[in-house]
Amino acid sequence: MLHESGYEPFLPFHAPRSRLGVATLARSTLVTNSIQSLRTRGLYRRYAMHLDADDEAALSTAVAGVWIPIDVAVAHYEACEALRLGVGQQLDIALEVGQHVHGTLLRAMLRLARTAGVTPWAALAYSGTLYARLFQGGGIEVTRTGPKDARVDMVGNPLCDIEYFRVGVRGVYESALEHFSRRVVTQEIPWRRVGLEMSLRISWV
Repeated sequence: MLHESGYEPFLPFHAPRSRLGVATLARSTLVTNSIQSLRTRGLYRRYAMHLDADDEAALSTAVAGVWIPIDVAVAHYEACEALRLGVGQQLDIALEVGQHVHGTLLRAMLRLARTAGVTPWAALAYSGTLYARLFQGGGIEVTRTGPKDARVDMVGNPLCDIEYFRVGVRGVYESALEHFSRRVVTQEIPWRRVGLEMSLRISWV
C-alpha cells in the first residue's frame, strides 16, 4: 500500500491503522533512564516540582523493564517539558536514553555492521520491534523516500502531543543511526492529528 506521499512503505504498520488503537501502556525503561539523565544534570528537583504526589511516587519507585500506564508516562514527559530545556540539551538527554533503550538490539546491529557493513536501513527495520517493546497500542511505519532518506510516522500515541517526547524520538533515532553513517539529520514534520501522531524526516550521509 502506498504512503500518502506516494512512496512504498519500507516497514509498514503491523496492522491497518484503524486497528492500531491508542497506546495504553509504556515500558518503564523509557522514564527510568530519562530520570537518571535528569539526576546526573542536577535537574531532578525542578522536574519533581511539576509532578503531583501520586505521579511522583509512581515514577520515583518505577523499576526498569515493567509496563506502566501511559498516563504516568505522560506526566513524566509533561514535567520534563515544563523544565523548558533547549532543544540541544533535550537531544543530549535523548541520545543518552536512546543508548539504553536500544540495548541488545543495537549491540546486535553493531556486531553485524563490523562484519557485514550494515546500513541505516537495517537499523530502521527494527523500528517496529523497538516500538512493540516500548508501547502497547498504536504503531510505527518507516517509508523510504530516497536512497538515504526516510520518513517515520508514529500514530495512536498520546505522548506525541508533548514536544519533549517528539524531540526524544529524534534523539533515539540519531543515537542508533549514527553508528552506521557519518552524519544523521532528523527533522520533525508538522503533524495533523493533534495528540496522537508525529512524523520525522531522517537523512544521512
